[in-house]
Amino acid sequence: MTAILERWGDRVLDKILAPEEREALPAAPVARAEALARAIALKEAASKAIGTGWSRGVRWRDVAVRLDPEPSIRLTGAAAAVARALGANGGATASIEVRGPLVLGQVQLLG
Repeated sequence: MTAILERWGDRVLDKILAPEEREALPAAPVARAEALARAIALKEAASKAIGTGWSRGVRWRDVAVRLDPEPSIRLTGAAAAVARALGANGGATASIEVRGPLVLGQVQLLG
């Protein structure tokens, strides 16, 4: 994540994070990279939970992540529409596990 932020900077953040997610990122480079890794892990897990990946109109910014005080996600746009079509009620649980250099995200849709 550090290398990605150094190379792409705000361009990568603009593509995958909503404005409120960007504002919540820490300023310190190492903490910022770690928070971005956590956010991406949850966004990826959410895209898998709804079964689309980043297709069928679902975009990175359709999954809003909050990391503090506890990890949570909010689905909007096409992600919310697909989740509703699956029978989800709009709620979801989210968890993050860090294993050394790996960040694992888990998202479960609530019905």
